[in-house]
Amino acid sequence: MQRASKDILYYTHSSANPPTMTVKPGEWFEVETQMNRGPDTVRVPEDIRELYNQYRSDSQPKDRGNAASGAIIVDGAEPGQVVTVHVGEIKTNPVGWTWYRGSTGAMPGYLGPSNIGEQFRIVRIKDGKIIWNDRLSFPVEPMMGVIGVAPARDEARHNGWAGEWGGNFDIQEVTNGAKVSIAVNVPGAMLHVGDMHARQGDGEICGGGGIETGGVVKLMVELGPKPAEMTWPRIENETHIMTTGQGKPAEDAFRIALSEMILWLETDYGMTQGEAYMFLSQCLEARVTQFVNPSYSYVCKVNKKYLV
Repeated sequence: MQRASKDILYYTHSSANPPTMTVKPGEWFEVETQMNRGPDTVRVPEDIRELYNQYRSDSQPKDRGNAASGAIIVDGAEPGQVVTVHVGEIKTNPVGWTWYRGSTGAMPGYLGPSNIGEQFRIVRIKDGKIIWNDRLSFPVEPMMGVIGVAPARDEARHNGWAGEWGGNFDIQEVTNGAKVSIAVNVPGAMLHVGDMHARQGDGEICGGGGIETGGVVKLMVELGPKPAEMTWPRIENETHIMTTGQGKPAEDAFRIALSEMILWLETDYGMTQGEAYMFLSQCLEARVTQFVNPSYSYVCKVNKKYLV
């Protein structure tokens, strides 16, 4: 099985990034991802410092984040198609971190930028659990924060952003068993993958992530024609179809995801737009998943049990 290593990392989504691997549709492959830099070593408790330093380094860039492994060519991908990325098993590193640096867009203004002060925590990840402290652990619920393709028009977009090209979604549903469909903008699609989290709460309110980590994810890609009505990435799993929207303010991201869902229901499920709107008013599941990046992320979901 091919593997994209973390020997070459990119901090933008761009067709100018030299490709690191070529995969064929239907082929399973692995991507090794790099944990973000996190707090400097001298600030980390001694009992976990050695483990922490096995997976990151103070030499990593301070001004760039969400390193992506690969600009992976998808053989045969062309504009006018959709690349669907199947997410298989996600194996995390045994350590991770989360960090609030004193200011994010999620912090209520009346509290000021840093009234709670800078906060960070380094955690062990063991036996399917995130060891928060000697009393509390969280189950590992791994996700991929970044899955995207090269944007159109020879643009380079920083990996902190998300948009029509995918990118820094930070949507928890991008996990084992999910399919992520993104419109192809350039020949080969140029797939970028990174920003693994062992867990994340809605809003990603720390800004320094849920539990930032690295590891290895298994992926497979398929190609198909792009639906005429589709602009923004779609997600599907065993139970739900999902649309995404990225924007600022958050209500703009919600409106994008909602309109994309209405168009999907009209085209694939035989509803008029008016019927789809009324249908969604009964069964839509929607939430902001990330509220701290340059563009906020919304996901709209419909349970497949209602799509009769």
